[in-house]
Amino acid sequence: MKLKFLVPIFSLFFSFYFSQNINIEVKDTNGKPISEANVQLLKNGRTLDFQKTNDGGFCTFPLSEKGVFSLKFTSVFYKTKLVEIDTNEKLNFEVQLESQITEIQEVEIKSRPKIATAKEDTIAFNLKSVRDGTERTTEDLIKKLPGLNINENGKVTYKGNTVGQVLVEGNEFFGKNHKMATQNISANMIEGIDLWQNFNTINGNRSTAINLKLKDEYRGKVTGNIEGNYGTKNSYLGHANLFKFGKVGNLALIADANNIAKDPINFMDFYEMNTQENIENSGTNNNIDIPSFLNNDGKVKSKANQFGALQYSKSKKNITVTAFSIFNNARLEKLSTSKRIAFDGQPQNFNFLEQKKEDNRGFFGTTQIKIKKTFSDNSFLYYNFGYNPTQDNFNEDINRSSVDYSYYKVQNKTKNSSIGNFLSWNKDILNSKLIFTLSQLNENYTGDLDINSNTQLFLGNTPFLSQRYATNSNKYGFDFYFKNKNQILNFNFHSGISYKKDISDLGEVFSQAVENRTLKNYHYINDLNIYKKLGKFDISASLSSNFITINESNKHYFEKRFSIKFNPGITAISEFGLEYNTKYEIPGLKLLQYNALYTKDLSFYKNTLLTPDLLSKTDNYKFTWHRFNFEKGNNLFFMFMYSKIKPSFTTNITNYGTFSGIENTIGEINNKYIFLFANDMRFSKNYTLKSKLTGMVNKNANFISDNNNFSTIKNLELSQKISTNFRNKPLQFDLGYTFTKSIFEQSFYDITSKQDYLKLSLGIRANINKEWITNVLGEYLIQKTEQNTLKNFLLGGQISYRKEKSNFEYNLLFNNILNLNSFQYINSSTSQLGIDESSITALNGYVLGGLKINL
Repeated sequence: MKLKFLVPIFSLFFSFYFSQNINIEVKDTNGKPISEANVQLLKNGRTLDFQKTNDGGFCTFPLSEKGVFSLKFTSVFYKTKLVEIDTNEKLNFEVQLESQITEIQEVEIKSRPKIATAKEDTIAFNLKSVRDGTERTTEDLIKKLPGLNINENGKVTYKGNTVGQVLVEGNEFFGKNHKMATQNISANMIEGIDLWQNFNTINGNRSTAINLKLKDEYRGKVTGNIEGNYGTKNSYLGHANLFKFGKVGNLALIADANNIAKDPINFMDFYEMNTQENIENSGTNNNIDIPSFLNNDGKVKSKANQFGALQYSKSKKNITVTAFSIFNNARLEKLSTSKRIAFDGQPQNFNFLEQKKEDNRGFFGTTQIKIKKTFSDNSFLYYNFGYNPTQDNFNEDINRSSVDYSYYKVQNKTKNSSIGNFLSWNKDILNSKLIFTLSQLNENYTGDLDINSNTQLFLGNTPFLSQRYATNSNKYGFDFYFKNKNQILNFNFHSGISYKKDISDLGEVFSQAVENRTLKNYHYINDLNIYKKLGKFDISASLSSNFITINESNKHYFEKRFSIKFNPGITAISEFGLEYNTKYEIPGLKLLQYNALYTKDLSFYKNTLLTPDLLSKTDNYKFTWHRFNFEKGNNLFFMFMYSKIKPSFTTNITNYGTFSGIENTIGEINNKYIFLFANDMRFSKNYTLKSKLTGMVNKNANFISDNNNFSTIKNLELSQKISTNFRNKPLQFDLGYTFTKSIFEQSFYDITSKQDYLKLSLGIRANINKEWITNVLGEYLIQKTEQNTLKNFLLGGQISYRKEKSNFEYNLLFNNILNLNSFQYINSSTSQLGIDESSITALNGYVLGGLKINL
């Protein structure tokens, strides 16, 4: 046992005597120092470290071992340069960079330019090969790049995974909120886009990132735009993007006010705002409820948002600071009509027709402060502070007709706040790294639910219900990491301890039911990860030993991870990957409440068989294949994933007609299958075809009224879009379709239900004389359930006029203009309670006119 502790101690002692630094000085061709240049230290094609030059043009890398390395220099003002160095000969290097501002003689390009080039861990996209002058935002550019996609949450994805961050000139831009950059920075500000596959984050983690490189004229001054639009039925949109990117730091201000259901923040952004980071980049999800007013699907009668975001960031040699704050206030109204059809064998009074009217309002926000202090030996301290408040006021009126008429007035007011602190110290020692971290997270939640009705509620003897549910959670953690890289084997060791205390108070006024619960969780972890490159194979494996104490109960388990990747090394980048991992989960505090926990959906939950120390195991298997041809700009990606959960946390549902009772219990198994096939293909010189096929099958064992039941959900989606890129032509076209099929199967009652969705789309993009920019999209939508079929034609877009060299731009925005007064969506859903056919009132169409001032 003593020898295990001597190894890192000797490594630590040895390093302080033998570690050295590589000193880099960067100048221009006139001998002037270049500040804020990006410098990457590479070896064998892999990024070892990343720095920025200071005001004197200097940066320093800690040297763990002598040898031959590469230095890559990038800057918005200077040409990219790759230099090979040999630290056996010297440790001080001076490098000159050439300016990118040069006169280019007229050249006729006869061959098709590469759409992308790869150097080490960086893929640089050639935007000239995809620009056609109709792009408005950075998001429009990213959608045209092979291998990159924008998902339904506005996140940039690559190889089926969400990219870690979107950076501006190598600096953070509102954390992990991609839309803040992609939808607010205009396309004409962007000079280039790089994909960094091994990005060194501010806290020392490794991640992926999209780096946006700005044009020279947008640096060192205030830039952006301010716009105001007003239109039919008092609809309005006001928006402002103001930026200043310069040597004194980067400043960004984004503000928005609208009542056309334009959401600056989505569900994933909200989750990430309420997630505390850790050194492994995995984060800690707080299982927070999504606010009712955060509806991003447009299926609302009306929605108004008031939004503001402010960020400042500054990166120097010794200190890096990033601070931002986001606030969103919203209100929405929602109308829907539903028909519940009970299964054969159930009482007829379980059938009903109901109308719902929602009026929800609330706010949420986040404040993040990140500070990194680097010392002379290149060790650094990193601190992160996060504060996230949320308030949600849900109000709903339900009118239900069955054998009898009943109404329900539901009010649910929730408040949630979290405060987190994270501190880490990082030290490079020879070919090793030591990291110590401290973390703290406090969460407070209160939920007040009041229901009034003309009928007795939830098997009680009163038509009233008043419930308060409050929780308080405190978590503290201490972790140690030892990471080593050498020629034989790379390994990472992690040891940590965390303590979490959860307290809940559940009470209902009329029944006088009260329940107080406390959970104390000690978690000890020791994890060893190894990595080895064998020819064309990358192999990694890890074993994690976990010991937990929950109240008075002790549990021990192992978690395993294994990954192997194969790169054939042919002309196009091609990679095959196979991954396996196991993960254990214990039930949260909400699942363990023995008293009835009532919800705004007219149901209640209570625990029957779950215990605090019950371990649910998940086995994940994943196969991937990725092929990227940079010469042709073709990208292909395939993924198949299988997950098995046993035992699972499941439910036993009892239908009482007017409400449902749900018992939290133990399920036999839960299986999930997911596959994804995506292909971006360029043919001829002017056409791009993007294809995507996704599928999901989820099989779950649960119970209905104490009877065994197996539910299966199947989803299939196929989409294709062909886009033109005619050089020097005013008109471009997008033609595509999306087909979705959903199937629900249930063994109990022997039920199967289906729903189909087909969307045909035609888009026209135009840039006329560099003054008129037009984007018009027409969509023919067919929604089909087993009971109904609904067909709609949607027409929307934007027309802009801006005279060359003028700061003023005149806009006409329109959406769903063929349905300015009313519009409906239909939906069919089947659950253990019955089949629900719903008609949902959607946002009316609108026409807006306004003025944008470009700075």
